Amino acid sequence: MKKTHIFAHRGGMGNCIENTIPCFKNAVKIGVNIETDLQLTKDNELICYHDHHIEIDSEWYDIKKLTLIELKNIKFEDSRDIPTTIEVFNALENEVNDLRYSCDIRDIKTGLKLIDIATEFDILDKIEITERNYNVLLKLREYNKKIKLVHTLTDKISSIKDNIVDVEKLKNLKIEAINIQSWRANIKNFKQIIDFGFECYVWGVNKESRMKKVLNLTYNGEVVSAVYTDYPDILVNLRKEIST
Repeated sequence: MKKTHIFAHRGGMGNCIENTIPCFKNAVKIGVNIETDLQLTKDNELICYHDHHIEIDSEWYDIKKLTLIELKNIKFEDSRDIPTTIEVFNALENEVNDLRYSCDIRDIKTGLKLIDIATEFDILDKIEITERNYNVLLKLREYNKKIKLVHTLTDKISSIKDNIVDVEKLKNLKIEAINIQSWRANIKNFKQIIDFGFECYVWGVNKESRMKKVLNLTYNGEVVSAVYTDYPDILVNLRKEIST
């Protein structure tokens, strides 16, 4: 039986401080892959951080208007250190050979920067970019023919079969997977994605009942290819139980 890959959402934010190197290392220790959010600072440094703005003591900071040094000097309540992508790759490069990174990007410039850095580290084959916007996917594919691209469907799509998913456009871009929200992960939508010829990814899988449901989806010998969760430790144990 095929194996469902697990991505620790923001490193596994249910167990540690999200998008930090200690959190990413904890995910690697558990034996899962890493999902993170990327954006650029004012001086074009690629960092791992989800929100576009930071609020400290009622003062708001826009990340794209801050240099990396200014960002590093901000004192967070949880004492986090926002890492650059280069720092993360350096910290984890000797951890495991098959570690995969799933990356949400703020914009096209972020995606292009990620591709350049991953190429320099010679880990482009371990990177995948998830994106809703078709035009961003198009520009990424034009820039690099090898990067793995995953199309995240909009929240408004409840039934894939009953909504417009331009399969041919996605195939022309060599999109390998379609990513859906956890409550959209029913057998009907799963079958449709498989019949379209894509891998099925599911995000936001955080309750045990939902984890079990997603892990038990099977069709024509296929399983859900990847799951994103805040609690990778729980999901790893459930995957073991179901596969035995």
